[in-house]
Amino acid sequence: MKRLLIVTGQADTVGFGCRWRRGALPLFLFALLPLLLPAATRANQKKVLILSEGHGRVSINQMESSLRSHFSGSLNFSIVDLDNPRFEQKSYQENLAEAFRAGYANEKLDLVITVGTTPLQFAVQYRDKMFPDVPIVFMSNDSSLPEQTRPGVTGVVSAMGVPETIDLALRLHPDTQTMAIIGQPSGTFGDKYWLQSEHAELLRHHDKVREIDLIGSPSPELLQRVAELPPHTVILFQLYSVDSSQPSFGAMDVLAAVTQRFPTYSILPHVILGHGGIGGASYDPPTDAVLAGQLAARVLTGERPEGMPVVQNSKINLSVDWRELRRWNIPEKALPPGTLVLYREPTLWERGWKYFVAGIVLIIFQAFSIFALFWQRARKRRAEAEHIRSEEKFAKTFRQSPLVLAISRTSDSRFIDVNESFEQQVGFKLDEVLGRSAPELNLWADADQRATFIREIQANGRVRDLEAFIRRKDGAIRTFLVSAEVLDVAGHLCTLSVGTDITERKQAEEILSSVSRRLIEAHEEERTWIARELHDDINQRIALLTVNLSILEENPPGSEAIVRSKIEEIKTELTALGAEVQALSHRLHSSKLDYLGLENAAASFCKELSERQNVEIEFASDNIPSDLSKEISLCVFRVLQEALHNAIKYSGVPKFHVSLKVLSGDVELSVHDSGVGFDSEKAINGHGLGLTSMKERLKLVHGQLSIDSEPGHGTTVHARVPLKAIAAAADV
Repeated sequence: MKRLLIVTGQADTVGFGCRWRRGALPLFLFALLPLLLPAATRANQKKVLILSEGHGRVSINQMESSLRSHFSGSLNFSIVDLDNPRFEQKSYQENLAEAFRAGYANEKLDLVITVGTTPLQFAVQYRDKMFPDVPIVFMSNDSSLPEQTRPGVTGVVSAMGVPETIDLALRLHPDTQTMAIIGQPSGTFGDKYWLQSEHAELLRHHDKVREIDLIGSPSPELLQRVAELPPHTVILFQLYSVDSSQPSFGAMDVLAAVTQRFPTYSILPHVILGHGGIGGASYDPPTDAVLAGQLAARVLTGERPEGMPVVQNSKINLSVDWRELRRWNIPEKALPPGTLVLYREPTLWERGWKYFVAGIVLIIFQAFSIFALFWQRARKRRAEAEHIRSEEKFAKTFRQSPLVLAISRTSDSRFIDVNESFEQQVGFKLDEVLGRSAPELNLWADADQRATFIREIQANGRVRDLEAFIRRKDGAIRTFLVSAEVLDVAGHLCTLSVGTDITERKQAEEILSSVSRRLIEAHEEERTWIARELHDDINQRIALLTVNLSILEENPPGSEAIVRSKIEEIKTELTALGAEVQALSHRLHSSKLDYLGLENAAASFCKELSERQNVEIEFASDNIPSDLSKEISLCVFRVLQEALHNAIKYSGVPKFHVSLKVLSGDVELSVHDSGVGFDSEKAINGHGLGLTSMKERLKLVHGQLSIDSEPGHGTTVHARVPLKAIAAAADV
């Protein structure tokens, strides 16, 4: 539950502002008010008393919100405004302190929050009498607290903006000679501290600016004193209350008269902005309120105030009235950075830029539309003429093309047109296929191929190089290489199919592949047999030489020199025969390939060939599986032999690079030299036995051969065999 107690200082209002004997009954009721609350509710609540100097109710609400957001317990707030012209009297303060003591004699406060400098000084001075040992948190205070009052007290010290307001006025009016302060009487609650700060600040400028104080309640006499001010005067205005003795004449009347003659500033800029004043600097009440609420929450949770340093809120807000800047011929560039400019009137462009832009855009659009219409008409005429020529050209090309062409609707696959090649190679005439589909004509001999065709068209809008079995009208099945593309013809999706009869080519390839396979198999069988025969024959010779050597050792001639000579001759012949056997055996059929695998056999072959041919061969391998199939190992090894022999024979250089690795599921072989090079396209499409042998070998294991070479820029032979070819090669 929130308790709100506001004690004002008006003469006709019963409260602390009245004489003590007149205010006895209200004070008594004020003292009894806490006792009227339910006991259980009071026990569970934190009791907070807020002492205010009569302004800043918005700040108090913000502070309360901040406190509640940082404190989860129940809170009971009491707010007392101390603003009264008699507050400066010692007796009044003592009576007020006695009233607080009586009011809270039977109720323990948890926290006192003061808003403003005077309430803080009053609370500290009479704390022991009113609410001893109760912690105090202050806010909206513009001066540091004396050290002797620090125990049990903490809060937020704010920069009130007095130096900034004076500096702003002198910055915007450099010819100022007099600074006049129009304020409340010195006895008015709170204003004496502002006057003291202004006097202290103006002392810094006493060599350039003269100070005049016009202190008093709003009245015609005050206006008369304003009228007597000299030229080059700037007003510091801080009247904000209404004198009860002059109900028809108030602070706003004084402000209206002052701003007509002099540039006016205030440390309370919200009072003068919009009423003829130029502006001013002020502290930031919301920040004060948030910080004070946080400190109050810490105190209510048990933290001691003396252990909490005073928080400095140095934020200052500068604000000015744009209309007054114009009236006093003050350029905006003279304002300090960060100044808030209010009431800015939009320029003619800002007020009507939407209409200006719309008009300009409309004019440009109309001009562009007229130009576009003329351009479009000319373009349309050209397009129509071009379209006619294109249609004639397409029709002629379509009809006379040697390729089989057919156009069908994509939606239902019904034929719209076919060319002469279609009629000749498929056997159906144009009038026989129009309006009918391929299934109706029974053109597809393989349903899976047609399903693949339809799936590719629907997924990608095209088909590339599909081998299809097409049934002619006479029932003969031919192999066609078919491609198709979905086109937009006059707003309708049509499929243009292009085909060529490759039946003879496929048959020739199959025959060639079969012959090549048998040739290679016979070649391998012959090589194996020759290798075996040579191996056995030469081994017999070696054995015979060994026997002769043994006989010579057992029955040596009489001369030792003759013996040594014969032995040396036999050893030389034996060594030559062994080298010949090894070289011939490796060339015909490498036994290392069977026992050591492709990687070691290839490395050994490169080493032996480099020594025998006196060349340098760099061999590199990576990730070659040890269980590689015999078919793939033999194929790659033969390609390596053929490629290296060709490179040594034709390149004209002494250095070669061989790379053998497995990449992306393929065995890759590359043989490179930097020699004379040749026309690779002509060579690979030619009839050389070496390249033909390599291509045919790779076909058996579904591999590919490619050659990168240019005359004078070296040659690289690439061979790639998929590892999945193991199973395929096993079926061959």
